[in-house]
Amino acid sequence: MNAKNACAMILGVVFCLLFIIVVIPHFASWPVTPPQAVSAGEALWNGRTYEVVLQGFIMLAGVMSILLLLGLKHFRRSPP
Repeated sequence: MNAKNACAMILGVVFCLLFIIVVIPHFASWPVTPPQAVSAGEALWNGRTYEVVLQGFIMLAGVMSILLLLGLKHFRRSPP
């Protein structure tokens, strides 16, 4: 297994675990409690921590894939 496959496997497993951690608690909370009155700023960011982490991880995976594709072209060139 080369470094590219290992990196893809690790990123895939971390993404799946993060997705499960974000999704499972929403289904486990039953019955649903009514929302309490809080300030607008707190209400906007209170439950969005994992969403922000997930979006950051998706962007990081995109950057890593672009870097891996650019690095692949570098290794394909044969010396003159």
